[in-house]
Amino acid sequence: MKGLRSLTIVPFLMLLASITLGVSHYNDAKEAMRQDLTHALRQYVMHSSQSQLLAGSPTWLRQGGVFTPDDAESHFKPHLTISSLKDTSHVSMCVLHQNGEESFSEQASLCSDTLLWSISPTTSNSDVIAFKAYANPTVCSVLGHSDQRLPLTGIIFCSLVLSVMAWRIKMRTGDAMTPATETVAPQVEMHLTPMQEQLMEMFYSAPNHILSKEAICAALWPKKDNPDTTLYTFICRLKSTLKAQSNMDIINKRGKEYQLRKNSETI
Repeated sequence: MKGLRSLTIVPFLMLLASITLGVSHYNDAKEAMRQDLTHALRQYVMHSSQSQLLAGSPTWLRQGGVFTPDDAESHFKPHLTISSLKDTSHVSMCVLHQNGEESFSEQASLCSDTLLWSISPTTSNSDVIAFKAYANPTVCSVLGHSDQRLPLTGIIFCSLVLSVMAWRIKMRTGDAMTPATETVAPQVEMHLTPMQEQLMEMFYSAPNHILSKEAICAALWPKKDNPDTTLYTFICRLKSTLKAQSNMDIINKRGKEYQLRKNSETI
């Protein structure tokens, strides 16, 4: 029993390893999504059609702080290679402060690297616009993008192994033999016939206090050809005696065995 319980540490450690691997793959998928946002944002900023928008943007960007371009739907999202990002992503832009700080304050589960664009790189007082892409994919979307086949297989396998081992431990614990003097000892002294005392001693020493009909007949009536009727009558009388003098009972199990029980609960 102790050895079986100690073996549970192996599938338990494998289960922890599978969960850790699954979390690692999940984080890798989120990082791949973040890189896809950065790549799409770079393509969006470098697109030639954005030059006019960038040229006139500093005036209203200084007034509003952070701005979301209206054309991101048509110019940014097509560059995304992960389709699950397209429904929850957008682009924000702001003028970079003189101290180099950004005005971005949005909270999202994913955000790209910050890309900077200088309106007039040839002048010393040129405005610099900062771009950032955001997305809020669902957990299911991230899981769908990550490879969870190996971790999931490991989790299912280890869970099944642990369940089987727990069942085996429970069965062995239930089958463990408790000393008869502690479980079926009568509460008061009983008055039994010699054959009844012999059968009770057999019940006390039997595993789980179960005896087959053949074992009883061989011990009590070894020379009798067909002792079934005699056994039935003998058991009925002993049951009556036990009921009157103790807290024990004898039950018939599947018509082939008899079990000594206490307080109507299997010993």
